[in-house]
Amino acid sequence: MVEFLVAGPVLLLLIFSAIQISLLWAGQGSVDTAAHFAAREFAQSARSDAGKARRDALTRAMDLCRKRPGGGFANSALTALDFSREQPGRVARPPKAGDAYRVTLKHWVELSVPMADRILFALAPIEKARLGDRYYLVLRATRFVTVE
Repeated sequence: MVEFLVAGPVLLLLIFSAIQISLLWAGQGSVDTAAHFAAREFAQSARSDAGKARRDALTRAMDLCRKRPGGGFANSALTALDFSREQPGRVARPPKAGDAYRVTLKHWVELSVPMADRILFALAPIEKARLGDRYYLVLRATRFVTVE
């Protein structure tokens, strides 16, 4: 009887941790996919209008991150894209064909599985944030793209 009282919560914590880690793993795959499609969207239309290309790429990334396992409308607001040129120190100018850009997608994911959220938050060696009683980890993906 005492063994059950000791082993029960430990096993429950292991099961909840496995569920949360699988959600994070699936989320990282979705973030990688979103970064790929956002970079592609930017590369195809950056020459005509760079601002519109950035907005379209962010919209595409937010939509794909919203559709990930465990995602929702509120989570899409926690998505950011960074476009930086591969040649630092250059003057800001409209993109030309052949310009190389690094597209970095950051998507904040809420740790939603009870009991495991606090432990995984404490152990995670990545960027994290706590807002009230909610715990967030950042999933990041980088793609290099050449403007077409």
